[in-house]
Amino acid sequence: MKRQSFIAGTSILIAASLITRLLGFVYRIALTRLIGSEGIGLFQMVFPILTLVLTIVSAGMGTAISKLVAESLVTGDRTRIRRVMRYSFFITSILAVIFTWIMLRYGKTISLHMYTDRRAYYPLITLTPVIGIIAISSVLRGYFQGLQQMSIPSVASIIETLIRIVGVWIIAALSLKKGIEYAAAGVSAGMILGELAGCLYMYYAYRRYASVNKLDLPEPPQNHSVAAINHNQGQRSPEKKDVNPSGELPAQTMLALLQLAIPVTFSRLIGSIAFALEPILVMRALLTAGLTATVSTKLYGAYSGMAIPLLVFPTVFTYSLAVQLVPSISEAVASGRRGTVARRLTQSFRITALIGFPTSLMLLQFATPLCTVIYAQPKVGHILAIMAPSGFLLYLQGPLSGILQGINRASTAMRNSLIGSAVKLLIIYLFASTPSANINAVAWSLTIAVSLTTLLHMISVHRAIGFYVDPRDTAKTLLCTILMGVSMHVLWPIYQTVMPRSIALSALLFTGLLIYIILLLITRTITANTLARLPGVGRPLSRVARLIPFSR
Repeated sequence: MKRQSFIAGTSILIAASLITRLLGFVYRIALTRLIGSEGIGLFQMVFPILTLVLTIVSAGMGTAISKLVAESLVTGDRTRIRRVMRYSFFITSILAVIFTWIMLRYGKTISLHMYTDRRAYYPLITLTPVIGIIAISSVLRGYFQGLQQMSIPSVASIIETLIRIVGVWIIAALSLKKGIEYAAAGVSAGMILGELAGCLYMYYAYRRYASVNKLDLPEPPQNHSVAAINHNQGQRSPEKKDVNPSGELPAQTMLALLQLAIPVTFSRLIGSIAFALEPILVMRALLTAGLTATVSTKLYGAYSGMAIPLLVFPTVFTYSLAVQLVPSISEAVASGRRGTVARRLTQSFRITALIGFPTSLMLLQFATPLCTVIYAQPKVGHILAIMAPSGFLLYLQGPLSGILQGINRASTAMRNSLIGSAVKLLIIYLFASTPSANINAVAWSLTIAVSLTTLLHMISVHRAIGFYVDPRDTAKTLLCTILMGVSMHVLWPIYQTVMPRSIALSALLFTGLLIYIILLLITRTITANTLARLPGVGRPLSRVARLIPFSR
């Protein structure tokens, strides 16, 4: 098992995330048709509370471990890696036990006093056992990311998704006979099975291939290159002698871990608190607007369980960038390679623009057809259309946050997230209770908050390392996106007359994507040589691309 390059690691993460998102969409469509928007709404109501608890329990350890392991690989500091893993396991385990007990002891009180629908207790209490599983998974995932070995967490994600889909479908279908609240609890139970399967796979891989003893680290101080992980999978590697070239004391290692983990935790905690408060504020605001509890639950389910998943789908690409950026930039900073940091920033913006511009336009232009075909809920399209223009900024937010964490500006990312979350909740509080606005105000709150947070991240990155964007390259990407949108607008009525609506929409999206890629190649925004750098599929794609004029 050897260390992967930045492009290879990112591509593996993207491929795995794309598979899991596509599987997740199939699962969500089937689940929506099985338990309806009301059942989805019940599950989505309690999920923010779980997210809040998991943010505290994981304590930002995944990001902190990733950064510190990447730095320690440069110097061959095995002792530091061992301490990082030991301390992070200890901290997350203690927190997991505490919060699991709190949820089991006070779950009914939470559901009775925080939610307007008492049926939320069933999915809430069923989700509780997942806390410990995800806490352990976050430590293992951070370790592999620090090694820049992305294949293992990627495979774990696919396993988790497959087991969760099967488990949720079977348990929810069997539980539906007892009532919608039991079906929502079945969704929680299926999630536990999936997370457990993914965690067990990563633990097996850690013990079998990549435990700290099996890392073939460079001998300090003569060689500071990053070494590969031992390739011999059939025999147990000999114990490696612990090396502590930095002379870092245990207390200093703990401090370094906490200095990154705490700001990352608070940054995520802010988002999780806002996420947890959101359904409470929204439900109460909708009731104040004169809607019934059932209608309010359905509206929130449409917003959070249908429109939001479509909006965030492209983050499958940019989240992978963000994950890979933390160890890559941390290693570059530790090695004194400032040019690599600037190059990673430019690459991140360019990739996000190539993906974010066209997807944002598609979501805006075809919001209602998408929601009609996927969910059989055309009214959800209006909610999606409000949020779609902020798509590009939403997709850019993850990579920018990863860059800030990689250059030791995690506290700055936390501050920016706090401002954005506060603005979001304020808008919901002020406007969602207005009868003429209701759920639309919630959609606008997300659009405004995302835009503000991302702009603050851009300013922070610019002040720290500069923020260079190639205006010519960006303008060409934007032009290709506009031409794609015009083409799809012209073709949509034609497709609808010759094909059923669902097939017509699928064909239109495929055609639009093909037109966009051809335009990128013709304008040399991307070239055949660019495609050739992708692992696995790069060379075949490059050969096809060379058939298009100007693409070389």
